[in-house]
Amino acid sequence: MARVYLFGHPVAHSLSPAMHNAAFAALGLPHKYETRDVDVKGLASAVADLRRDDVLGANVTIPHKETALRLVDDATAEAREVGAVNTLIRRGSRMLGANTDVEGFARAVTAADGSPLLSGATVLLLGAGGAARACAYVLLPTNRVLVANRTAARAEDLARALDVEGHRAEAVPWPRAGQELAADAVVNATALGMNGEDPLEGIPLPRVVVDIVPKSEVTPLVRRARGSENVVVVDGLTMLLHQAARSFELWTGAPAPVAAMRAALPRPA
Repeated sequence: MARVYLFGHPVAHSLSPAMHNAAFAALGLPHKYETRDVDVKGLASAVADLRRDDVLGANVTIPHKETALRLVDDATAEAREVGAVNTLIRRGSRMLGANTDVEGFARAVTAADGSPLLSGATVLLLGAGGAARACAYVLLPTNRVLVANRTAARAEDLARALDVEGHRAEAVPWPRAGQELAADAVVNATALGMNGEDPLEGIPLPRVVVDIVPKSEVTPLVRRARGSENVVVVDGLTMLLHQAARSFELWTGAPAPVAAMRAALPRPA
């Protein structure tokens, strides 16, 4: 049996173990996915512990995705361009970093008919961490991206650092209650919503709302958006499912049993 871990802080709430262990069971693979609560000081040691024969790799979540890029032996071109890693794959004694958040988010903002939900739009991206970088990477080639973060300097860093096909995000102030958003869509790539917050409380919603917070319960932002007229809503479980499927394939070399993974989630994705 080999193990796969999720490194983050906190991680007790994660839905990833249920998905991945259902996938292993569906394919008859004798592996196990476990969470490990790892703080900032412990990340380097946790990554070093993966270099064992009984480990396939790990996922990395808040707050470690950008730091993890500096701890791997090599990274995919996509992960280097994004500047963040969410998947670690052991290849013998070497550790490879990948970013499956990119595929997960790209799938989440693709309609059932294969058309993009967001193209030629002005998108307000909330957050400037590793997940936000992956979202911006997907959005920038075909949309104007405004990035806002509660720590403004981080939004400015993302805008400076991330260049996708000659396109960059623009750093803007965090929206205030009562303010009309100058955007066609909003993507919440912060942790706001994990503990019952609505990051846009008191602010009218645009025509598309994407909340990537992956919770068992619907987040307040998604609930409000679903109760609004003419608003297209994307729930965080959709991105979670598709990034997980790609990570599974990188670890095992087998096609992910997406139906089994979806069935392990608490609601449709």
